Amino acid sequence: MLQTPLGSLEVRIDGEQIEYAHFPVPNEKCCGGLNGRYAIIVSIRPDWRAHTISCRLRDYTGSPQDGPESGENLELYSFYRDDAKLSIGMEGDTGYLVTGDRVSDYDYDTEYLPDGVQYCLLPFTRTATFLFGIAWIRPVTETNDSQTWFGADPTLREFRALISKD
Repeated sequence: MLQTPLGSLEVRIDGEQIEYAHFPVPNEKCCGGLNGRYAIIVSIRPDWRAHTISCRLRDYTGSPQDGPESGENLELYSFYRDDAKLSIGMEGDTGYLVTGDRVSDYDYDTEYLPDGVQYCLLPFTRTATFLFGIAWIRPVTETNDSQTWFGADPTLREFRALISKD
């Protein structure tokens, strides 16, 4: 289990905790001050049923500063405690029209949780590998706050390279 300054991270499939491996990701110029940067890769065999894959902070108590920090093809949620900031990122970009029609290039949805994030697999999901980007910094300041956003973006080349090795 990955230990962070805000607590340990749990990964669950359909609410059931699973064992997982985490892989260090080297810092880049845009996030050189990070204290931790990791990837969690979860593989699941498509079975044409709905599933959830979540990455959550165990026993986390929220902060008023917590919140989403999304970007293009990036769904990311950040958490704060004392002088630390932790971000968890997922690849995705889905919206729904007022008619209920789904708009996305992805075959799954994503969701923010009070203590983490999750992929929501749909009955037609064929994607089999899901990646969580994890990054934290301590102490967090106004100047370095954005580094976890860059560091936890699983669409970046360093994370993609990990999947190609998998």
